[in-house]
Amino acid sequence: MSRIISGRYGGLYLRDPRHAIRPSMEKIREYIFNVLQPFEAERVSDLFAGTGALGIEALSRGAEYVHFVDNHPRSLRLIRENLDRIGVPKDRRRCTKANALHFPERTDETFDLILADPPYGLDLPEAFFRSCREHLNPGGVFVLEYSARKKIGSGDWEPSRYKKSGSSAVWMFNR
Repeated sequence: MSRIISGRYGGLYLRDPRHAIRPSMEKIREYIFNVLQPFEAERVSDLFAGTGALGIEALSRGAEYVHFVDNHPRSLRLIRENLDRIGVPKDRRRCTKANALHFPERTDETFDLILADPPYGLDLPEAFFRSCREHLNPGGVFVLEYSARKKIGSGDWEPSRYKKSGSSAVWMFNR
């Protein structure tokens, strides 16, 4: 079971998936949120949400609202179960069944933080990075957890931080 690291829900456990997804490792989540300290993001998007661990960690640390996006019905059901189980109010969350690769270009919402943990086999086009950048509020951060073995095509958007951990890597982009 995945554990929420810190904050209001810190120490609580999330149910793990019973279908084939790769949840964010605890040490990767800990790194991401340590870098984001002090955590000030109010509106967050968790793309390719899977278990919802990244977005739930953001809620635990003070985010006002998280929009979870995944295209797998089992993932969305698991996220809702985890949110209900730990008691996150419904007005602080939204779950949408959609292709997370195209979600940013199809929403009117803007965010202070966009978290993305896509499948490592998925190719990320420059348009994905461009639409994420366009939907970040000024001062916002886009965090990508992805395969360390793949190159990313982020166009002219240079990461402010990069960290490799085993086969995973984290890129952080600021707006």
